[in-house]
This record gives sequence, structure tokens and C-alpha cells, in this order.
Amino acid sequence: MPLISIFVHLFLFSSLATTNGGRGDGFTTSLFHRDTLFPTLHLPSPSRYERLTNAFRRSFSRYATLLDHSTTVSTTGIHTPLIPNNEEGEYVMSIADTGSDLTWTQCMPCLNCFNQSTPLFNPRNSSSYRPVPCTSTACRSISIFPCMPHHPSCTYNYNYADQSFTNGDLAFEKLTIGSFKLHNTIIGCGHQNGGAFKGRTSGIIGLGTGSISLVSQMRKIANLKRRFSYCLPTFFSDSNVTGRINFGRKAVVSGRKVISTPLMSKFPSPFHFLTLEAISIANKRLEATNNVSSALERGNIIIDSGTTLTFLPQYLYNAVISTLASVVRAKRVEDPSGILELCYVAAKVDDLDIPIITAHFSGGAAVKLLPLNTFVTVADNVTCLSFKSSFDDNLNIFGNLAQVNILIGYDLERKRLSFKHKVCA
Repeated sequence: MPLISIFVHLFLFSSLATTNGGRGDGFTTSLFHRDTLFPTLHLPSPSRYERLTNAFRRSFSRYATLLDHSTTVSTTGIHTPLIPNNEEGEYVMSIADTGSDLTWTQCMPCLNCFNQSTPLFNPRNSSSYRPVPCTSTACRSISIFPCMPHHPSCTYNYNYADQSFTNGDLAFEKLTIGSFKLHNTIIGCGHQNGGAFKGRTSGIIGLGTGSISLVSQMRKIANLKRRFSYCLPTFFSDSNVTGRINFGRKAVVSGRKVISTPLMSKFPSPFHFLTLEAISIANKRLEATNNVSSALERGNIIIDSGTTLTFLPQYLYNAVISTLASVVRAKRVEDPSGILELCYVAAKVDDLDIPIITAHFSGGAAVKLLPLNTFVTVADNVTCLSFKSSFDDNLNIFGNLAQVNILIGYDLERKRLSFKHKVCA
């Protein structure tokens, strides 16, 4: 998900900023942009523009890999560092990902692991840690060859869209988020892990749609319905801002100004699909189909908190560029990084007279995208449209800049996605 982060303690998982209304009610915790973790991890802090460029390049890398490996999952979701809590003798966990199911962390003994700045989790020190049998349903749901010779417990081999991976043992463990306890939660204990982590993370919290995702397990263990919602602030304007992510009943998005659209899944993809019908700029409606006589494809775009940019089909992207170029009265300029196409001389987004762009999703959900959702300042006096053309019209993405300052609720029970504008910081 720029990428975002949840701070939680590992074994126990305890949020640094959690509210909980009781079992079955739900809970809320904080979101942090991944690049705000540099000071915490004693790493050099990139500039605002460097953070943006890095996020854009991750968007391209993520897109290309998803296109080549449509059945893999992504590690670019919700991130947080694993930090020792000296007062409680616990740890703060790394990543939570809306695009994958397995929750895992690096474990001792580590045969081949990426560097992390904090101690590895040692299952021998946990009284609630129990291996998952290789003959169990949970093991068969994740492992092609669940039972190995002389190894009665479940082993897994999990690969991600950015070529990251984790191999290890599946286990039951007790997780606590704030005062919310989840007993016998299935997690992965990774003994061989690598890829694009680079020491900033220690593992992943899976928030995908599968049976072993944390959201699905909350339904079974704690009678929490499979719902979560998040609100992304303008991370790039202030590295210290935080957003919120909610689970269970607290994840319900309600009120007069809520709009909703059907939420689709496509097995075996872990992603959430929407149907984009059109995009409006000012009073001009641009249809999402290339041919007026063509039927609209259902589930033609992914909503993804882990991709910064929004990727549209080539014909729709070209129409958006052409329309904006005809209505925005400002001097055109090149993007110094060469990434974005439609750029203007402007010190900040507010200096441009940008029309509201509306994304029309099925079910009558017309999501108004304000200038901060569609344009971004990428360098001194250079502000660009944060849309790109899809590499393949079959893979389109509604990215996270387009989701800023919108409370977005995923109701996996009713298969509905809800939007409500609000200030998220």
C-alpha cells in the first residue's frame, strides 16, 4: 500500500495507538508511510522528491511483476518496522499487506534471511507457539507439498510479486492488538526469506481475501466480520502524519455522503477488483470502453493501497491527457525524472486551476478526485498528473494517491467497497 504501515507488537501484537470496544466490536490503529521509518531505523532520510520518485519506480516494478506473475502476491502493502519494546520485552512487527494472506515473521534459526535492525523472533521463547500439522486443512490451503519426510509439521514456500519470498513453518500463535486477543492464529515462521525488504521490515501481516489472512482468521477466532477500512493522509506533504486502519465493526463506513460499489474477487488473485465505467473531467465524460458497442468488462480495475500511481487503459489514459491539456491553462514542462507525462510549471498543486476528476464505478459510485488525488509536485516548480498508461489493458490500478483523504471500507462479507471523503491525518 506510497506504502503505509501499522505499528503492532509481535507475539503479543499490541498497537501503539489502538482503540478497542470489546470482543466482537473491532479495533483501530495507526498507519505510517514506509519512508517515515528511516529515522526510526537510523537510515538516511531521503528528500520529499526522492521519496516520490522511489514510490513511482516501485509502482512500475510492482505493475510489471503483477503482469508477469498474475498468481503471485505483493509485498508492497502496509509496512511497519520491527522494534524491540524494552519496557514490555516484546517486539513491534513489520508489514501488513492488503494483497496477500499469510502473516509471517523472520524466525530463529534463520538459514537465509534479509538483514533487519532488530532481534529475530525465537519461537522457543514463546509458550503459545505450536506447529501446524502437515495434514491440516490450513496447511493444504497454502502448501503444495504439505508433508515432507521426517517433518510432521507444515512447511510453506511463499512468493511475492516483487520477487521477494519466505520459506518456513506454519504455526499457531497468540496475537494481541491493544487489548484485543487472537488465540491460535495461524502465522508463518520464516527461516529463509529474501527479496526487496532491505532491513526495513521483519515480516508481513496478511490482509488479503484467503482463509488464512488475518482478516479471515478474525472472523473465525474473535467473531469479527471480515471488514477493514483505512484512511490515507497526504504522506508526502508531511512525513510525520499518520492515518488510520480499522477492523471489524469499527471498519464500517457510514453516513449520508457514503457511496458504494460492488467488490469483486478473481481466484486465485488476492486483489480486490472494481468496475470502472468512466472518468469525467469537468463536464466531459470519458467512457472506460474503447468501443461504444463493446460490453463493459466487470472487474476491470484493481484498487490497491500498495501502488502509488493510477494506471488506466491506454485509450482512456490518452483521453484524460488530451482533455486535461485542453482545460488546464498553464505552461507545460517535462518531468525531470522522465516518469510522468503531463506536467506544468507550478510550485504546488494549488497553484494550478485543475478541474475535479470523477471516477465512475458501477453501482452509481461517482468518486470525486480532488487535485491532491490527481496531481503531485515532483520537483521544484514541476507538478504532474499522477496517472500512467497501463502496460496491458487487462491490468489497471486505482492507486493510493487517488485514495488520499478518502475513508475506504472493504466489506468482504457483503462484497462492497465504500468511499467517504474526510481529512485523514
